[in-house]
Amino acid sequence: MEERPDSDTTILTDEINVLLGKLKFSEEESVQIMSTNDGKNVKGFESWAVGKVMATEHPNREAMYRVFKSLWYTKEEVDFVALKEGAVIVKFGCLEDRCRILNLMPWLFDKCLFSMVPFVKGKNIASYEFGLSPFWLRVYNIPIELMDRQLAVEVGNAIGELVAIDWKDRNGAWTEFMRLKVKINISKPLRRIVKLASRYGGETIGVIKYERLPDFCYVCGLIGHTSKNYKDNREGDGINDSNAQYGSWMRAPFMNPNQERNMRRNGVEIVKTTITVNEDKEESQTNSRDESRQSAQKGKEKEVDLKTDNGWFTWVNNREGTARVKERLDRFLMSANAVNSFPFLETRVIRQSSSDHDAISLDTEGRRPRDGLRDPRLSFKYDVCWARNEKAKKIIKEAWQRGSQDTLEKISFVGNELGRWQYKKLKQMRNQIGSLQAKINSTIDG
Repeated sequence: MEERPDSDTTILTDEINVLLGKLKFSEEESVQIMSTNDGKNVKGFESWAVGKVMATEHPNREAMYRVFKSLWYTKEEVDFVALKEGAVIVKFGCLEDRCRILNLMPWLFDKCLFSMVPFVKGKNIASYEFGLSPFWLRVYNIPIELMDRQLAVEVGNAIGELVAIDWKDRNGAWTEFMRLKVKINISKPLRRIVKLASRYGGETIGVIKYERLPDFCYVCGLIGHTSKNYKDNREGDGINDSNAQYGSWMRAPFMNPNQERNMRRNGVEIVKTTITVNEDKEESQTNSRDESRQSAQKGKEKEVDLKTDNGWFTWVNNREGTARVKERLDRFLMSANAVNSFPFLETRVIRQSSSDHDAISLDTEGRRPRDGLRDPRLSFKYDVCWARNEKAKKIIKEAWQRGSQDTLEKISFVGNELGRWQYKKLKQMRNQIGSLQAKINSTIDG
């Protein structure tokens, strides 16, 4: 883990520019160094992010780094580089990791918000805007007959910058609240309500509750400090639960796996192990008594979320712009001890062309090295599609026109030539399929 002390970054950029304007360079100092970096290394700065703890009292950095590394479960190694003024460069190993982690914002540590934005080449660290952060929020007290997509868009844009709409839960419709993901300006007080005016002159007040809300002040409503650290302590001392304009009621109730299924829609919530031994219950997660006994014996053994190798989200509503909603509805959970018993475990997302819900697969031998591999160019498997291929026809025709060979030699020659051709053809097709799959994954997970 890289760390940069604050003492090494005390000289500001403006001071450096003033200093350089006064200096006269020697001939040796004037020699320019040409960079050979072509800028195409995706594992370099293009996959980085810049973050900052948005709180007056910063938590322990080393502890925060360790916790985020364990929570993010990235494909590639991630490093943190501390900079001046509390900024941190987060060096992800690949673009997929960065996109996934930024999509799952906000991230909290010790009740403090860690805001992140993509790294931009050549941009001064001081010019990054960390004041905008996305939050999933719920708008209560809206009449069910008014709950539609158009109202969700209008409400979201009124609160901040609308990012996504969870416009349809698993049971088919909204019930208690509208759920939106909105990028809000945390330098302003948290918004508590939204007023809806009826065309007939009536007014409805929707109450806003925030999911995974960090520490905020019950006096001024700002994120980053509590009422105890309010700048005007005399005003803060007179605040109590009865007269506070802000309070814990602004936090959305925590969703745990015991709640109804239509309440579990956020794919980024932490999954807690809950054992259900009554097979007669509708929400039982087991299908037999033997499985229930095994679960009961395991008790509260920690379960590991097996991240898929080729994607993250498994459902998308096939809409564009702010109307697009992506969720990770499905996952594999396994105890930590069981994971250690399967060293070649592989999980994958299988994209579906005729459905908005993708499948996931688990193969306990998926990464095992294959023994006794045979050169694929030595084999040819005839497929009906090859009969329509002009190149295959040409190879067969040339083989049978070789007058110096008998029938068996010609058949052997055809097999060898078609084997090489088929290997090259299938390799090109696999590359094209892989490229298309990568684009699909980037569209869904990006």
